Amino acid sequence: MQVAPQLGIEKLDNNKTYHYSLKRSLKRAILPGTLSFTAGVNQGLRETTIWKKEKFFNKFPGSNRQYWDNRLSWENKYTRPNVPVQFTDSYHLLFLTHNMLISAAALSATIPLVNDHKNHNSKWWHKLADIGIQSAVMSLGYLAGSKLTYNVYFK
Repeated sequence: MQVAPQLGIEKLDNNKTYHYSLKRSLKRAILPGTLSFTAGVNQGLRETTIWKKEKFFNKFPGSNRQYWDNRLSWENKYTRPNVPVQFTDSYHLLFLTHNMLISAAALSATIPLVNDHKNHNSKWWHKLADIGIQSAVMSLGYLAGSKLTYNVYFK
């Protein structure tokens, strides 16, 4: 029975014998991998606004330099004291969303693993394999997102 299928959480029967399913583990890695990819894109954009400013402004000529150029945007937190610093410039907003996406990816990877393995006795290598798959997918997703943004889109 599916409890939260989008997270891969199922109600398991403790009396049933379970066999490891690579397909199931890979399916569970889709959400964390997608969130990690998005965090990588976010990081690539943040690095672009720091190190490749002119390429960013060439791609987006109508962008507000006071918000997107960190040489200018640091002043925003002093000119807008009632606004939380995370929203005063692109650097801080991208840093906030990056951290939120990484946290969401970690949670979406961990919850199904913990729920699955606390409900039945699986072999130790099942847990290790699931952790390895989640880690690999999240790492590759993050790397792909940041490289595609920084090295390909803003080449």
